[in-house]
Amino acid sequence: MAFWQTPSEIAELDRKAISSGTPALVLMERAGLSVAETVSAMVSPAEGTVVVYTGPGNNGGDGFTAARFLLQKGYNVIVRPSFSSSSKITEGCRINMDRFLFAGGIISYEPQVTASVAVDALLGVGFAGNLRGGTLDLAVECTGLNAPVVAVDMPTGVDGLTGQCDRSAIQASVTVTFAAPKLGLLLPPGCGHCGSLLLKDIGIHVPRNDVRRVMTRHYANSLLPERPVDSHKGTFGKVLVLAGSERMPGAPQMAAMGALRSGCGLVEMCVPLPASPAIAGRIPETLCSYFLPGDVTSLPDPNNYSVAVVGPGMGMNGSTERILRHVLGTWKIPIVLDADALNVIDSTIAEMLKSYPGEVVMTPHPGELKRLTGCGDHLNDRYAAAEKTAIALHCSVLLKGKPTLVFSPEGHRTTIPTGNHGLATGGSGDVLSGIVAGLIAQGSPGIDALTLAAYLHGLSADLLAGKTSARAIIPSDVAENLGDAFAIVETGKSDSLLFGNPYWTQN
Repeated sequence: MAFWQTPSEIAELDRKAISSGTPALVLMERAGLSVAETVSAMVSPAEGTVVVYTGPGNNGGDGFTAARFLLQKGYNVIVRPSFSSSSKITEGCRINMDRFLFAGGIISYEPQVTASVAVDALLGVGFAGNLRGGTLDLAVECTGLNAPVVAVDMPTGVDGLTGQCDRSAIQASVTVTFAAPKLGLLLPPGCGHCGSLLLKDIGIHVPRNDVRRVMTRHYANSLLPERPVDSHKGTFGKVLVLAGSERMPGAPQMAAMGALRSGCGLVEMCVPLPASPAIAGRIPETLCSYFLPGDVTSLPDPNNYSVAVVGPGMGMNGSTERILRHVLGTWKIPIVLDADALNVIDSTIAEMLKSYPGEVVMTPHPGELKRLTGCGDHLNDRYAAAEKTAIALHCSVLLKGKPTLVFSPEGHRTTIPTGNHGLATGGSGDVLSGIVAGLIAQGSPGIDALTLAAYLHGLSADLLAGKTSARAIIPSDVAENLGDAFAIVETGKSDSLLFGNPYWTQN
């Protein structure tokens, strides 16, 4: 688990680390080495020139340090500074520039037109406003190389606090950030300029803050349900998907696929009788039963299941409302409420939620949250409404978006950094609700299932975006690709990956 920081806060933590006995040059050495190692994982020394763009501050010092390490590894390295020989620069930048030159490095003031990789060390996390002067010129040059870009701490032109971007902000392929994720790296549109985000520990202590949690691969690994070697299908639980309608027969199938790909033992789709011909038998690994719309006596016995998904594709109607009231009034198993189950909640159903004996988790998108709470469209309004809902209704809430956030009844807030615009397609949320239920069936507490499911769901989409265009991703692709996402989390590859496609591990 990581904890995000603002630019001013990380600067203060940096000062504390230095005053506590870690020299600033040591921190810079560690940062530069992390960047050099990332470049080395992407291209070999034989693949061409690495162009490092440096500014006059400590971010530029990190760039010079990375350049020196790459030079020592046998790379052809050219540094392009945004400052002249007479400019005022920080001590750390000056010292590491001298070290780079002493090692035989080349500083060039001539425009570059080709590179195997570019390193963006022009500006750090404190940028706000507009790019100008030499920094603007080099940002434009860097973009014009059409080469992969490794950004140091923050892509140049992205505001480290708000995520707002200059029109010429650099689009990184990989951003290597240090100590803690900066808030601007997690918020749109800045998160869209990061490429893949890596978090590297360089020796700066970041205090725990349970309203600033950021999901990491390492923490995701710790939440994986155990898989005993002598297990059988009963070991991993049974998911009931109570969903669907004649108009939306795909919703229960997407949820079922998410549950199956998450590793649960059995999945049963229970759908309205009129919709069953369009659903039954479509997924051979599932069971299928039906209920009569609005007739709660035709619902299955909940005691035969570990968890139920309720709502996807059921329609915003009286039948859905009656079913939800019956479930909350008579069942005890954990339930995942999604889509139309959320849309029919009123004040009386909300009171039933408070007293439900089993665990309840919700997975609203912004529109569903707005209908449920009446909140505004601003991000902070949504976050406040989701937090209040989790606390008031004693349930865990996953608010979909970029970034996705998970809120616990205890007031904890976790940012899920994975995911991309390929998930902005009908059915993606159904897959997610199925993953959540599948993890609960395997024994995960609801809050852990929400955070892990959201991370894996987004990571699956990120991996797909590395293979094809994100605009072409459909929900069944995400479900089918979950195995690759689980493999990244299970095997420990890219331990510092927060989001993106870890393509550099495939070289």
